[in-house]
Amino acid sequence: MAGRPTPKSSRRSGSSNSSSTTRGTTTKPTAPTPTPDEARELLEIKLAQLNSLLWCCYGDGNGWFEEAGEKHRDNMLWIAADLAREAEMLLEVSSGG
Repeated sequence: MAGRPTPKSSRRSGSSNSSSTTRGTTTKPTAPTPTPDEARELLEIKLAQLNSLLWCCYGDGNGWFEEAGEKHRDNMLWIAADLAREAEMLLEVSSGG
């Protein structure tokens, strides 16, 4: 979104804030756990988002990802990691485990 500041992360600034961090990603305060049906729907959405993001980064081989610059590449990989982590959690919830 234009004009929106880049999220602050402990991996960039070394400062601490009230959000917890895992491998440089910030996590939001915990929300209520979705039901298995809600988790399956959210999982579908997250996987579609991740698929599209990775296609833009790598899928068509146009070289755009390499030309985007270090800051944008870092942020896009951060998004991909967060989506994958969320998908993993949703899979666990949707399977009842």
